[in-house]
Amino acid sequence: MKKEFLINIILLLVINLLIKPIYIFLIEAKVQNVVGIEVYGAYFSYLNFVFLFQFINDPGLQNWNAQYVPKNKETIGYHFTQLLYTKSVLAVLFIGIVLLMAYIMGYTDTTLLYLLAANLILSSLFMLFRTTISGMGYYRLDSWLSALDKILMITILGYVLYVPPLKSIDIHQFAALQCVAYLIAVIFTFFIILVKIKVKVSFFSLLYFLKITRQCLPYILTLLFMTAYNKLDGVMLSKMLTDNHFQAGVYASAYRIYDAANMTGYLFAALLLPMYASNVFNKKVLEDLMNIGIKYISLMSFMIVCIVFYYGEPLLQVIYNDYHVDFFTTLKWLILSYMMVAIAYIYGSLLVASGKINRLNVVFGIGLIINIILNLIFIPRYHASGAAFATFITQISVLGGQYYLTKREINIKSDKKIYIQLIQFIFLSNFIFYVVKSVINIDWIFNLALSILICLLLSFILKIVDFKDGMALVENRKASK
Repeated sequence: MKKEFLINIILLLVINLLIKPIYIFLIEAKVQNVVGIEVYGAYFSYLNFVFLFQFINDPGLQNWNAQYVPKNKETIGYHFTQLLYTKSVLAVLFIGIVLLMAYIMGYTDTTLLYLLAANLILSSLFMLFRTTISGMGYYRLDSWLSALDKILMITILGYVLYVPPLKSIDIHQFAALQCVAYLIAVIFTFFIILVKIKVKVSFFSLLYFLKITRQCLPYILTLLFMTAYNKLDGVMLSKMLTDNHFQAGVYASAYRIYDAANMTGYLFAALLLPMYASNVFNKKVLEDLMNIGIKYISLMSFMIVCIVFYYGEPLLQVIYNDYHVDFFTTLKWLILSYMMVAIAYIYGSLLVASGKINRLNVVFGIGLIINIILNLIFIPRYHASGAAFATFITQISVLGGQYYLTKREINIKSDKKIYIQLIQFIFLSNFIFYVVKSVINIDWIFNLALSILICLLLSFILKIVDFKDGMALVENRKASK
């Protein structure tokens, strides 16, 4: 199991580290440069507003399905059909609630609301199909599919943005073309499932719908709390400040890089959850998966933190035509938040797979309260950077809560040797970035590449990345399955 985890996380990271940054920096950033920071800030506010109701569209179906399918493979044919019925009912309800609340809150661009709602429905359906595939044990296939939606968006939007005579777009066209890409990805993945699984066609079962939704109830609170304290910032910036969405645009500019970085943590969680669920009664495997997850996500996340702190400003100046100094201040707080989130994914996935969802909800609920209070305090005074600081404090609190729950509820042992290695890496890599930037007076891109290379070599020297560990995984393959 550990070998399979290593192979697939490497595959996931290689695929997504090549694809998603291209989309983030060459497509999304280009759209912002074309439409302007205020217009994109308004789009960001609308997107976050619609996302607040994602718990209706997907009331924990992805997480629940990821741990349900590995334990119930014999009934997957019937289950998948009823899952589609359930998803359809929830999607209709989601659109209705979004439109109603938008009317109450004063969001008047109905076209954009429909497009964003459709995007979230299709995106969550694509992820639901992927959890079915990974839950059936097709981990590598799921890894290859993980970047399909972004590849399609790069192709479609890239043509519109970069190929003459078009090279222009408005915000509604942007959302509509995203919708087209998601739709193609959903159709493609659906046909793969038809090939891999013997789907049993059946009529809608109200009892099964109630069964699914009832079992997802604990996940609803999880999704609601997590969505709220991650997405409220953009909404509150637009509603609390009268600046024509400028600070929301500033936050969106920094959040884009945070979102790109956060992909690493999310990918670990998406791969770990079904593996945790398949071995929920095997503490040795759980310990191995958790420790190896902590080791590699900490390594990658701190390197990303160093990249942003030492080279974030020139990077932002390259990406954005309308760069503002607030971009960098906001980004520094958000990237520290990312490191907390990335590590928390490892613990959170284990808690979900182990059925500790209600205890986890308490942690998320406390995090939401902290986030709202801090936003009310810091947004009026510090604007986008204040919202980012509130996010940082919130994520520290949530990570601490998840770590405590993991120790108390599951009693999984952490490998102290790994923590010693990681502390050494943190101090030495920070020193390397500082020295390279201070001493070598060459182009910043060269300095950045050199710093990353040295830090990667350091990870092998400290045996955080260890070939012997990989060999041991191969030898123990049968024992760990």
